[in-house]
Amino acid sequence: MKLSILNEDLSLIQSTMSEGRLKRFKSALDDYRRYKEEGEQTATEFKEMKEYLNSGISEAWNQLINQPFIYGGAWEKLPGNLNDVIGNMYPALHTIPGALKKVKKLSDQDHPMTKAAIEFLTSLEEIATDIKGMKGNIVKKKRAAVEKEQTASEANRVMLGDDDVQRVKSALEQITEDLKQELYENNLQWITRLVDRWAEQYDSENDKTDPYEFYAKNNPMGYMILQHVTKREGDWRKTTYVLNDDYEAYLQKEANNITQDMMNKFVYKNTHKLAPILVKKGNLKKVTLRHASTDTGTIEGTLQLDFKDDSTFTVTSKLVWSYSRNGKQFTRYPTTFHNVKLADGTKMAGRASEERMNSEF
Repeated sequence: MKLSILNEDLSLIQSTMSEGRLKRFKSALDDYRRYKEEGEQTATEFKEMKEYLNSGISEAWNQLINQPFIYGGAWEKLPGNLNDVIGNMYPALHTIPGALKKVKKLSDQDHPMTKAAIEFLTSLEEIATDIKGMKGNIVKKKRAAVEKEQTASEANRVMLGDDDVQRVKSALEQITEDLKQELYENNLQWITRLVDRWAEQYDSENDKTDPYEFYAKNNPMGYMILQHVTKREGDWRKTTYVLNDDYEAYLQKEANNITQDMMNKFVYKNTHKLAPILVKKGNLKKVTLRHASTDTGTIEGTLQLDFKDDSTFTVTSKLVWSYSRNGKQFTRYPTTFHNVKLADGTKMAGRASEERMNSEF
């Protein structure tokens, strides 16, 4: 049976991989082909693609090489130094070319293990070389995104530079600064719980609890965190995963990164929501901070905006983490307007939606 894992039906890989890992592996292969065709990818996309491909490669190697030739004492029957060379390999995209050279230098070229290893590694040589070269195609933003931003950049620049918009932006920034420490502590507690939950349930005899499987199906953040705070100990006979000595420092750094990202997004998104109303009105008199609070995955702030023509409204802006049915996290920015009084002294009847505020206020 040919060992190539890059054929379209992926029949061999399907026979060696769990359902969840196979799904991620196929998705990563699709991404690889798309990024190669487009000639660009972000650092995050590149990292995720490599992680999912390497995870599949590792499982396939385990099933196709280690299981028949190493496990169950089979290694004792291997001639020469096959076990020392092939038995101690843990192929990943960046090591495949070098590993292939080592295997081709072995004297036992006719041994089934050597042949299987060469075929396996050769089938991956092209993609490994491609992905190494793709590091040079990493961009902060893709061309399509850049072009879209450039199209709207001038209008945004003028709008966001408006004095009234800047005053409201400063008020939104004040909300996040007031909440920063509490927000950081909530985030640190959250990601620490993710690690503690794994540590409490980890069993070296249960593959489903290893760091690559524990959160893989339903918690991308937990999956990512465990990759950075755990390390593998032992050898092919018995492998265990333990926490890195400095894992707490990493969690603190990551909590700070998450906090700053939330603060930036809260200010950016809500500034953009309110800017069209402010620019159209053009006569902001006063901004008053009425309320600010936070909890895990949320930022909430309420501002009262009074205008020189005696119109006024109160706006509650939020950042809220939500999760899809597959556990993927995404962010919502619900905004509600209250106590809307128009310039003629009348109150806006009915629900004051964003659309109505932009068209009627």
